[in-house]
Amino acid sequence: MYLGSGYYGEVNFISTGLMINPSLFGDGRLWSYGFWKGKGAQGCYNMACPGFVQVSQVVPITKPFDYQPGKPVSLQWAIHQDEQTGNWWITQTSPNVFIGYWPKELFHLMGNGAGLAGVGGVAQASPSGLSPPMGNGQFPQKGPLRSALFRNVDVLNANYVKRRINSFPVDVMLDSTKCYGIRIGKRIRFYTSPLGFFFNFGGPGGISCGV
Repeated sequence: MYLGSGYYGEVNFISTGLMINPSLFGDGRLWSYGFWKGKGAQGCYNMACPGFVQVSQVVPITKPFDYQPGKPVSLQWAIHQDEQTGNWWITQTSPNVFIGYWPKELFHLMGNGAGLAGVGGVAQASPSGLSPPMGNGQFPQKGPLRSALFRNVDVLNANYVKRRINSFPVDVMLDSTKCYGIRIGKRIRFYTSPLGFFFNFGGPGGISCGV
């Protein structure tokens, strides 16, 4: 997930989630991460440069996940701007943990909220032209548990009231229908908890995906 603001070619943004990135982490495992870009195009992943302040002694900003095919991995994180300090916090929502924050001084375009927010997946082709799988490698199908899923996608409005993201104008972006897909879900119940606004995404990747 990500949020940010832009002005005349300048961009401030924060993103967090899960990724596989051997060049960054040194292996092919699934890792959580945080990234920021602020004043003067400064920024970095995790704590590779001064910026992110780790607070929790239990949940770090970046850690590996023991992913096994067929077993779900869930990340319940949120980003919000503190009303009093203006700092941007990343929190775990279940159970509730304040992981850490990016100080407001890092940004010059996000002093009073962000202009956009989004969620989704990104894949980058190798030099050989092979694009990796996204999500669990399955195209979205009927039934929310058959492919990668975002659920309860909410945003805070200017009054810090939680709203479903589709309460605001939403653009759906898909660069390669050959290798990946997206399917907006209908309102159903997920065991005993509502899914809220949700969608499935992902795909097997392949050759000549165009991404």
